[in-house]
Amino acid sequence: MGIGVPGWTVEQVTCRCEDYPLLSPGRIFDLVPPEPGHALVLPLLSRPGVTLGPSLARRPQVVAAISAIPGIGEVRLSPIGGTVGPGGPGWLSLLFAVHLPPELPRPLDRVLDLVSSWLRDRLDGIDLERGRVAGAWCPGFSDLALGGRKLVGVGFKLRRDEALARAVICVRAPKDQELEALNSCHRAFGEGVAAPSLTSLAEALGRPLLTREAAMELLGIPAPSAGMI
Repeated sequence: MGIGVPGWTVEQVTCRCEDYPLLSPGRIFDLVPPEPGHALVLPLLSRPGVTLGPSLARRPQVVAAISAIPGIGEVRLSPIGGTVGPGGPGWLSLLFAVHLPPELPRPLDRVLDLVSSWLRDRLDGIDLERGRVAGAWCPGFSDLALGGRKLVGVGFKLRRDEALARAVICVRAPKDQELEALNSCHRAFGEGVAAPSLTSLAEALGRPLLTREAAMELLGIPAPSAGMI
């Protein structure tokens, strides 16, 4: 389905599991028309656990320490940037695969603009702030926040004329056990996670019972096939 975002031609496809074989950077662009300014949005579902970006995947001692944390769930490795992308029923990921226009200045900023615009258009114009949120999960320059509290984390992989951006959205606030595991995970390599630094779609929209499936519907994402996750 084509979706209008200023400056981009955006196509949205149905959900995939995070271990879908075409999600490798070398193959994902087989799904995207090779036109500058064309982007594909691929919703991803994941099992409970965390996805570690390349900066951590290259540190086997950190990966081992995170894997040993009680209650951490499945530990996955990703070639897309960022440190920790939480997964499970409280989180929704969107993979943006983008063919960049030639000689695009500040390509990461432009792709982040695309991600932010795509979300804002589906959340009744909700104003997402950009910038690192201290004490959040996977903090970085590409954090998207509400009132200084992180809602979305975005990691990147940039090549000469292509970019991948993985946006992880907090659907509902992590439960105490989940937050404890996420905090321990981050303390294995840096700053911990604090609940006051986080928000969720459920809180932002005043829908405390919001589920991942309902969040997908809200964002115009077709329901996943039966039994996917």
